[in-house]
Amino acid sequence: MQEIKAYVRKNMLDAVLDSLNTIEGLPGIAIVDVQGFGHHAAKDAPLTKTDMAKLEIDVPDELVAPVVETILAQARTGEGHPGDGKVFVTELREAIRIADGARGDMAVLR
Repeated sequence: MQEIKAYVRKNMLDAVLDSLNTIEGLPGIAIVDVQGFGHHAAKDAPLTKTDMAKLEIDVPDELVAPVVETILAQARTGEGHPGDGKVFVTELREAIRIADGARGDMAVLR
């Protein structure tokens, strides 16, 4: 199981979610509004504030590639546009559903 954490521009969020919704077997998605500060032009440019959405998605290994590719395709505003966001994939060591104690994939999937 893997955790996908993606930071995308808020104005791209609906397109990302609409496309993710077409992936069969995808469990829920947590969405958090975040504000970031980063360099958007030259490396020595001043930090710029950005309004982003953070998506957190826990998926079985076989869904990692389609989820990541969907986010990349839908969140990109154009070639070379800085500030489109980032995607991180990390191994999820364990998941436990509080309601019934289900563990692993069963805790994430319905």
